[in-house]
Amino acid sequence: MTFAKKILITTESREIFIIRNGGTEIFTDHCSGCATDVELLTLEAAVLLSGIAVREIVRLAETGEIHFRETASGHLYVCRRSLCRDVHTGVAR
Repeated sequence: MTFAKKILITTESREIFIIRNGGTEIFTDHCSGCATDVELLTLEAAVLLSGIAVREIVRLAETGEIHFRETASGHLYVCRRSLCRDVHTGVAR
């Protein structure tokens, strides 16, 4: 009796969409804090959207009040969903 071997290959792919809008970058990627795909904003875009100073946004990211991703080169991208939630609830002042 001959037995056949079955090989299962699983692949995963991700798409990142980068939108340039007047020099600011917004892209969609997975936010582990929100557990879903969200728009990630540059610091510049986060400041323009929220009206919060750069220093305050960095503080909120460091304390975990907003979600963020930092690249290997040191660029900080802020989760738009958590930023907007905190701005609307008054957490980010």
